[in-house]
Amino acid sequence: MRNDESFFCSDLIQVSTGSAAEVANPKIANLEQINPAGCELTMQEALPVGTPVKMQRLECPQNKPCCSDCIFFGVVRSHQTDPVLGSSMAVDFEGRQWSKRKWRPRYLVGVPPASAG
Repeated sequence: MRNDESFFCSDLIQVSTGSAAEVANPKIANLEQINPAGCELTMQEALPVGTPVKMQRLECPQNKPCCSDCIFFGVVRSHQTDPVLGSSMAVDFEGRQWSKRKWRPRYLVGVPPASAG
């Protein structure tokens, strides 16, 4: 998931898969890392690789009931499950890239670029 501009972050988001049950009762996940192309999140149960997801902030920073800046669509690229921490999933964004100017997670810290060599 590494990109030129990657950030460690923390923010609670809603994740749904599009099924009627998921739309009515989305799962809560913690956003762990983000870059323009995708994100990593942790939640109780893993979603299968290839699952399309809708991700939305719990609270809009603009205090709007439904803000399009707070919604991202993507596809689960990979996941790992830990019995204590839950499931960590990598999600590739679809339809648009993330920008910290438009949607800033509650906690955001830049990841230093990997050193060459």
